[in-house]
Amino acid sequence: MLNKFLDRLYLLIAEYREQSLGQFTGPDGCSASFDDLIWFYRDPNSGRKTRFLCGRHGVKGKGRSGRQSKYVLNYPYNYLVKVWIIEVVNYPISFAEKAARVSAARKLLSFMEGHLYAQTESTICGKRIGVSDSSHLRPFLSFCIGKGLMPRVDIRSSEARDRTGHAEFEKRVERLPKIESIIALGSIFSKVFTSVDQNGVLSEGEKINVVDAWVVTYALAGLATPSRLSVEFTALPKQQLKSYSEVNDAKVYFLDWKGSKGYQDNKTHVLGALASELEKAINFFLIKCEPARILCRFYENPQLSLNELLGGFEVDDVRRKLNIDFDRPTNLFVLGYLLGFYEVEDSVPVLKDGVDLCGVGSRKMYKYFDKKFIYLLRLSDRLSTSLARTTSFSSFPFLFGYENISKKITDEFSGASTATIKEIQDWWIAFYKRTVLPEFPLSYTTGEPNIRLADALFCLQGDWVYGRHHGAGSGGKVLQASPYALVPLSSLGTLAAGKLKGSKLIRSVFEEHGFSKELTLQPHSLRHFGNTLADQSGIPHEIITAWSGRRNPNQTTTYIHTSHQERADRVSAIFNLPENDRREIRVIAQEDLIKLANLPATITSTGVCTQDLNSMPCDYLNDFVSQCFLCPEACHIAGDDKAISFLDKDYQYQNSRLAMVSADHRLPISLAMQRWYVVHSRNTYILSELLHLMKTSPKGSVIRFSKNKSEFYLSDLQNKLITNKLCVFPDFDRELKSLVESRDKDEVVSSNSKLQSLLSSFGLSGEGA
Repeated sequence: MLNKFLDRLYLLIAEYREQSLGQFTGPDGCSASFDDLIWFYRDPNSGRKTRFLCGRHGVKGKGRSGRQSKYVLNYPYNYLVKVWIIEVVNYPISFAEKAARVSAARKLLSFMEGHLYAQTESTICGKRIGVSDSSHLRPFLSFCIGKGLMPRVDIRSSEARDRTGHAEFEKRVERLPKIESIIALGSIFSKVFTSVDQNGVLSEGEKINVVDAWVVTYALAGLATPSRLSVEFTALPKQQLKSYSEVNDAKVYFLDWKGSKGYQDNKTHVLGALASELEKAINFFLIKCEPARILCRFYENPQLSLNELLGGFEVDDVRRKLNIDFDRPTNLFVLGYLLGFYEVEDSVPVLKDGVDLCGVGSRKMYKYFDKKFIYLLRLSDRLSTSLARTTSFSSFPFLFGYENISKKITDEFSGASTATIKEIQDWWIAFYKRTVLPEFPLSYTTGEPNIRLADALFCLQGDWVYGRHHGAGSGGKVLQASPYALVPLSSLGTLAAGKLKGSKLIRSVFEEHGFSKELTLQPHSLRHFGNTLADQSGIPHEIITAWSGRRNPNQTTTYIHTSHQERADRVSAIFNLPENDRREIRVIAQEDLIKLANLPATITSTGVCTQDLNSMPCDYLNDFVSQCFLCPEACHIAGDDKAISFLDKDYQYQNSRLAMVSADHRLPISLAMQRWYVVHSRNTYILSELLHLMKTSPKGSVIRFSKNKSEFYLSDLQNKLITNKLCVFPDFDRELKSLVESRDKDEVVSSNSKLQSLLSSFGLSGEGA
């Protein structure tokens, strides 16, 4: 039976298969075929090489998978995914977004039941196509709909979001990091770097957790300069902190910084208050990562002599230098030996000269291997390809830092029981460039900035990041936890962000160092924090714009989420515009808050606001006439007669609203109205308690309310005393239930009465009706 959707899909695939795929290659390095399960794309402008998996997405819904023949998508969708890749790479979007869009399409094509044209919103948004994939999936669906491959279907975002003024306010506040998190980071930094001196040298015999060092350095950079951390900081060239000063002037510290989003590379100013700590961290990574940079140079050109590779690097033990010719090229494992990947006397089994293992059983194979020191290994030496370290003649896992190695690489050596060191070396370099870092010798951040990895300040080894001696089933890419596997810069940004935020699967750096698991930090919030502090310090927006790496000063205004007109409107709406009487109690409290509590303070209609309205205009909304009521930044002053009068009138009005709703005939059947009644009854009760405190507390006391703890805090600023008063609520749910039950009875009586009247008008009796 003909199907118009499938017919169009077949024609589309035929059209795309006729196109030249010059920018795509397959896993073998040759021109890409529509039957390949991996495609590599090289951007003609930047030269960046990106890998796309084309098979089924994962096993049992987990992992990326898609590389083996058993994971081929059903025809014709195994070709449609490649059509989509061709389309996506031409979009003017980041490579991360391109990969996400392809991944979302693969997910749908892998898990859908039946054909694409039969899918609906409910089948697409099933248990495996979640809300998080929807934004990346919509472009694919739009493409398919536009090409007539499926009927129109709309994938909407989740509507569980709170769109109230409260939510908007909290969203804006959350863009700034919590001070507690920043203080905790300072403590963690001191602990992690306690054994590192100012020159970056680790004390002899001491150890340092490189992942923790990277995470706190990443966060420290976000505090010291408001730049895009994941996009820019990870691509920092190797360097030391620089400084400049005019005659008799204070030093100005800076770093040569990679630009992004069209902003040129620049010398970014570093805050002097954090310069010492950042200098220590940068010096540490400058020293610590040099072995990894040497590996990069070796991967680029294995023919370089050891002297050319090592440059000024000092081998940690003079015994390692014995019997090694530094004027000649070396092999991968001798280089690893010099870089400290093995102990001085470590050795591995090497096949005896002239031995042919054909016909030799695995149980007798150990007889034909002799131990050989790693520093004596030569390119012609032949090693066993056994993937388990427990095998007596095994060397492959030990050399790469594993207990067992995944069987996925067995085919790389065509099932041979041995391979020369040159064959292993050539295989590894090709495998690393093809699988771990396709764009090598460059490495890209999560955005478009890139750097030659051999020149990167943060060039980290896989065993530092992923842990050494992993088993075959440790997850991730094959051999990614080897000291020979250098971590892509994009992965470093993702790692730091994950460790700062934490998740159900990953403990945050705060939790690992004994802090509450409630402490988290969004890395990008540090950029907001830096901009806000600069604005509060009176620094012109033009300077903040340049410091933050923006091209347009208007972007800085947008970054603090409001235009100049909105800021003026919002501030004027809550400012008490007439000249304030210096004798007013709220004015005295304002001055005390500024002088004694060191808080920003602004006069409002009901008291004082402690939010810095110049840099963060008010977005708070509530359901009361007095707009500041229940705001966490609102301070009410005991004895403030004007505010008491205003709040008292508001209280009376809110009680009238509750009375109207309680009499509304819709209340028994409207869940929304019932919820409003309970919430508003609670808030109105808080207002009554606030009024009571403002009338009875010592004059001048500052009163604040905590919604989280349902407590009032009364502060005596002069004596620095704080008194807590718990707000004990009546049972409003029971009150509502009683009200609804009584309304049900009234409705029955009222209904019968009207029926009697109606029947009487027709001369009938309601009795027995």
